[in-house]
Amino acid sequence: MKTITMAVLAVLAFTTAAPAQRACLTVNQIWTWKPLDRKTLIVEDTVHRKFKVSLYGPCPNIEYNLGAAFISRGNTQLDCLRPGDMVVHRGYGIGNRCPIKLVQPYTPAMQKADEATAATAKAQGNY
Repeated sequence: MKTITMAVLAVLAFTTAAPAQRACLTVNQIWTWKPLDRKTLIVEDTVHRKFKVSLYGPCPNIEYNLGAAFISRGNTQLDCLRPGDMVVHRGYGIGNRCPIKLVQPYTPAMQKADEATAATAKAQGNY
């Protein structure tokens, strides 16, 4: 009886302690995007989850572009967008390839902090 109880407790501990599922932005689920600045995009998927996509450096003219493609190094369109993948857009006839540094869920706290930073920059005339 003691052995069965220990086995049941082990199974319960394993199932309740399973790691939370990682948020994943898949290429085929991208719905919309907008630049936060020249090095950061806010990308929304088809189920309206927002992600903050940080780029390795400034992406020329991304703030003036209406269309972009997200290129994944994965095998399928179901792979998660990850560091090393690319954002490709055409700016003034020139194609720009901007490598992705980080993809993370865009939380309400992050959004509030970004809005406060933008408001401060606007108040100081740095927009």
